Amino acid sequence: MEPSVLRARLSRILARSDQRFLVAEAEGRTVAWLHAAVSEYVETGPFVVIGGLVVGTSHRKQGIGRQLMEQAEKWATEQGCSIVRLWSSSGRTAAHRFYEQLGYTNIKTQYAFAKSVAATGQDDLNRFVPRVEEKEF
Repeated sequence: MEPSVLRARLSRILARSDQRFLVAEAEGRTVAWLHAAVSEYVETGPFVVIGGLVVGTSHRKQGIGRQLMEQAEKWATEQGCSIVRLWSSSGRTAAHRFYEQLGYTNIKTQYAFAKSVAATGQDDLNRFVPRVEEKEF
């Protein structure tokens, strides 16, 4: 993704009071980030969704992800939300264990569907396909 596109998207997210973007740094470098957003469905009322949590490979298992999740949970409470939800791709078993250790419960297995309604169809859909890859910042 072009840095200018990422900057513009992040600027919009940071300007919204219903979204939170947290960054963890070590030695002056970003080593992890978390994106959380308040969502509301007719049948549930408001809750917080963890839109993304990424910890660089060399900084995993040091408590950074746990600290980011704790901050997101605190923010959820401040927003009047009693539930935090997240989705994790089926192959990310280490991530599943991490979330379970934090007290999260797998509430269902489901399919995820998406359809682009724009002329750029496949390119747009590719952004929604989970990429399981090792990250280093």
